[in-house]
Amino acid sequence: MSTETLTPTTTAEEPAAASRVRALATTLGVPLLAVAVGLAAGAILIVVAGGNPGEAYATMLTAALGGDTQLGRLLTGMTPLVLMGLGYAIAYRTGFITIGAQGHYDVGAITATAVVLSMPLGTSWVAIPVVAVTAAAAGACIGGIAGVLKARYGVNEIISSLMLNYLVFYILAWAVRKPLANPNGFTPESERIPDWAALATIPGTRIHIGVFVAIAAVPLVWWLMRSTRFGFSSQIVGESPSVAEANGISVARTIVTSALVSGALGGIAGAIMLLGSEFRLSLAISSGIGFTAIVVALLGRRNPFGIVLAAALVSGLTLGSQAVQRTQEIPASIGTVIQAVMILTVLLANRIVERAR
Repeated sequence: MSTETLTPTTTAEEPAAASRVRALATTLGVPLLAVAVGLAAGAILIVVAGGNPGEAYATMLTAALGGDTQLGRLLTGMTPLVLMGLGYAIAYRTGFITIGAQGHYDVGAITATAVVLSMPLGTSWVAIPVVAVTAAAAGACIGGIAGVLKARYGVNEIISSLMLNYLVFYILAWAVRKPLANPNGFTPESERIPDWAALATIPGTRIHIGVFVAIAAVPLVWWLMRSTRFGFSSQIVGESPSVAEANGISVARTIVTSALVSGALGGIAGAIMLLGSEFRLSLAISSGIGFTAIVVALLGRRNPFGIVLAAALVSGLTLGSQAVQRTQEIPASIGTVIQAVMILTVLLANRIVERAR
């Protein structure tokens, strides 16, 4: 953008401190506004459904944070959302607008099941690293296909990643009926994974070690995005591919790399869910959680630490909505509506901020 088109508030003479304060206010203010608007919309819907918003939200809070069991469910529910949200953040930073985390997640779960049921690894110390590597590789493979199609042939990544989601789902449907089917079962699902393959948990809780994997991934992704050559390149490519090429940055390589990393994180998320919560592969594991992770990435404004908070909020809303449906006969879909309103608010607020610059 030329100097002549800049508004007075964004000229080079503007104090850097004021610019940072405004950026921080936007980073914090937009998500908070979205949460407030979403909860207000939810309150209206609760009243329409014949409920009491105060009681309903109190029930939601208790369902999410009311004790060790509830906290464990919240943290384990957050874990795949955090990992896939981080994957989306990396891809979106590069301008690679994928919606393929569901496929990455599903193929990670398929791979984890195949490995632990077919390989006599015998101990979690061997099984978990092997599963993590193979699930990450499988997720990266699916993500990389969309990346190559975008970088090499200009195929729209939204369409290609969506089609890959369907492809992986059909592979899942075939796998639980044929090669991974439980020979003693009557429903399309695999055998239960061996005890030695299950993720260890904190005694007396449901919190498994996959939670700590997600926690460790947050500062790692932050460092990757902020302090590495890839992070710098991805930002330039996302903002202006032509500028990136002019400065010797390979746009194609950067896009494919971001797609591979995003896919690997999704694959690990699927493996963790399989080994830590589900314990057997079935069609139910493909529950649309990959699309929920888009909500997390956008609400967290593609910031790794913001994604953690967004994942906690979304996971809490899901648990709380289910509790409200059981106790007050209010549709659990209200939680989904609240999430949708939050995202619309974020998108609208971002647009207003951009136009005001």
